[in-house]
Amino acid sequence: MFWCPMADVPTPIDGQVSPEQEGIMNIDLDLGVAEMIRDKFVGVDSGQIEGNGQEGGEAGAEEVELALEAGNVITERRIGWTRKSAREGPSERIAVNEESAITRALSQAARNRGSPIFQPLEGTLFSSSEEARDFFNLYSWEIGFGIRYGRSNKNNKGYTTRQDIVCSCEGSPRTKNCASIRTGCKVMIRLLRTSDHGWYISRVSTSHNHKLSEGYAEKKQWNSHSMIDPSTKYFIKKLRDNNVSIGRVCSIIGVTDSSAMNPVRKETIRSLCAKVARENMADDIGKTVQLLREMKIKDPLMEVRFKVDEKGTVKSMLWCTGKNRMDYKNFGDVVTFDTTYRTNLYSLPFGIFIGVNCHFQSIIFGGVLLSTETAEDFQWAFQNFIEMMDGSVPITVLTDQCAAMGKAIRTVLPGTRHRWCRWHVLKSAKKKLGKVIARHKQFKSDFYNLITNETCVDSFELSWKKLIIKYRLVKSKYMLRLYKHREKWAKPYFMSVFCAGMTSTQRSESANHMLKRYIQKAAPMHLFVSKFNEFLCDRTEQEAREQHVTKMVTRRMRVGAPIEEHADLVYTRAMYEKFYDELFEAGKFCVQREDGNDRFIVSSAKLSSDGVQKKYVVTLHGEDFMSCQCGLYEHLGMLCRHALKVLLHLDRQEIPKFNIMRRWTKEAVVYKAHGEQTDIASDADQMRKKALMLQTLQIVHGPSPVDEQMFRNAMEALRPADRTQREDPPFDGQYQCSLHDDAGPVPLSCPPRTMKGGRPPSTGLNAWISRKDKRRTLDSSLRDPISEDWPEEEMPPSKKTRCLKDI
Repeated sequence: MFWCPMADVPTPIDGQVSPEQEGIMNIDLDLGVAEMIRDKFVGVDSGQIEGNGQEGGEAGAEEVELALEAGNVITERRIGWTRKSAREGPSERIAVNEESAITRALSQAARNRGSPIFQPLEGTLFSSSEEARDFFNLYSWEIGFGIRYGRSNKNNKGYTTRQDIVCSCEGSPRTKNCASIRTGCKVMIRLLRTSDHGWYISRVSTSHNHKLSEGYAEKKQWNSHSMIDPSTKYFIKKLRDNNVSIGRVCSIIGVTDSSAMNPVRKETIRSLCAKVARENMADDIGKTVQLLREMKIKDPLMEVRFKVDEKGTVKSMLWCTGKNRMDYKNFGDVVTFDTTYRTNLYSLPFGIFIGVNCHFQSIIFGGVLLSTETAEDFQWAFQNFIEMMDGSVPITVLTDQCAAMGKAIRTVLPGTRHRWCRWHVLKSAKKKLGKVIARHKQFKSDFYNLITNETCVDSFELSWKKLIIKYRLVKSKYMLRLYKHREKWAKPYFMSVFCAGMTSTQRSESANHMLKRYIQKAAPMHLFVSKFNEFLCDRTEQEAREQHVTKMVTRRMRVGAPIEEHADLVYTRAMYEKFYDELFEAGKFCVQREDGNDRFIVSSAKLSSDGVQKKYVVTLHGEDFMSCQCGLYEHLGMLCRHALKVLLHLDRQEIPKFNIMRRWTKEAVVYKAHGEQTDIASDADQMRKKALMLQTLQIVHGPSPVDEQMFRNAMEALRPADRTQREDPPFDGQYQCSLHDDAGPVPLSCPPRTMKGGRPPSTGLNAWISRKDKRRTLDSSLRDPISEDWPEEEMPPSKKTRCLKDI
């Protein structure tokens, strides 16, 4: 009796068992001995062999052959075949000076005319299975079919002992009535291992049962002939990560060229981009926590706060870097906040805390992802933001007319002045008063001048009454609500409040617009955070450039007054330009001093368009401070043209000491040593990699030869590092994050996705009416009574409506 491997019952072979077969013998399965065993035990008529219940001799012979492939040493006993030890080793053979199979085929092509150049033959040797696949793929291109990997065998140590490469038409379709290219084609090559961990062809089948492709354009439709090399894949991934559309990617790669000899199809590019998107979405929260952990290691001053529900799903996330916190200490007196960017994968509103630095540039104080735009979420964001900034409260906060933001600011920041964005006020007026604007063309300019140019409270009140009477808006509910909250948007009421020259959230709008250049639509959370960090780095580079210009570039004096030279010495370049504009405009005014008093009357030399001569009162408070009626210094932190006219009249050579605000000077920012140390620590890994690359290039391009032993030592030294970078860190089911003690519970999952592919489920008129009705029937107990009459309230009061069918 002879025991076939993987069989549970004995199978007779040729009737009797010889005494030689009953002994115990150990057989080393190299190539020659394997052929001897195959000839001795398997070389019989196919009809006489059965294996494991399968009909026909082919299955039994294949099963015995699989046993021969399983390991180095096999023991034959009466009780059956048992594997004594399994092979293990690398997946490929290192052969530096050996000629590859593709090179040999090309060199012999001239002698084998009329036959395929890359003809697969039994016994052909390869260093790796990838090399064998490339060889067989070249053969399939010549013939006109595609290939793919088939079945393979691995032993208990993970060592691959067999690999089949089959025709793309191999196998049968999953269902009978379906569109499929599977025809059961038997074309294939079988690869087995050699003793030095290489590969050789042990079986070849070249008979197709389907039609073959002809021509270049037809052959490249097979997936194996439209593959993308790893470097191009990496390039495409970087393009997609940087918000480059698929159409532009195809244009950059050259897929859409007019030439018919394009190696890659558009479908392949789209498939690769879809695969990249799926990989980015996989384990999004784990990648986000890992990214934040790496950022924390590089930046010890960084802080992150999470808000999760009872299931561990992240609801809100707030993070600030060390650079953000340092900027807030220097320039956190005025903050703008806006949540208009909603293009992440989960449709979470993204809010940015933005200020202005000494170069009059926008700087980022922090970013927050919110689940909803309710007062509760805004309170959580503002409260945690102030805690991150060591309890420092801003003087002024600029937002849009969102009632939820107003309620949160009144609760968390009771001593902070809340101001509405002027641009949003004008936008809402255009929307609410569209009929008035269409009927009266002059209304738009009159309303704009009232909001922008009026600086006196009494003049504003008088002009407002004239405006509503002139255009018959006395009973307008919108104008009444707008006038009720005029202290939040009217310029006269903010002239004595420091706003750093900002009157709108345009800086937040600009930041949102710039973010769209970095972040693609439907970006996962970890990619969103990563690209937001790139945006922060870009803003840091712009700030460093302006700082360099301020220090190194000398400016030409254009007025020639001594006070101009003092301003150039004190202020940054951007603020000096603003100072020069005010100094130039000072020449249009006249000065008259009141007798026995430090008060000066500054009046314009020409009458205004309405025939009125504007006058301003400038008061000196000793030698070190002065004030003006216009309130520009209190609003911007820099002397106005009226005060500068008085200084020129008094022949002052310097700006009063207490009228110089430190935040606009060259010494506004103190760069500490810990920031430089953090940068050096973060660049240490990159420096080591560059040094390793330079040393490798010197060896490669050097005159000294590289012998076999040196090459093997270098490859063995680099293989563990490459394996460590490719392997993912082990995951134990829980994410441990040491971002900060007060970071809150670590999230375990991301919010549910709201952006799905395909057509929206309901786009008709009835669906729109139902959504409107749901918004109107919100619980009235959740409304804020103070904000119910705001122009852009969060939950407007319900109104009586009529059905469309009744109209």
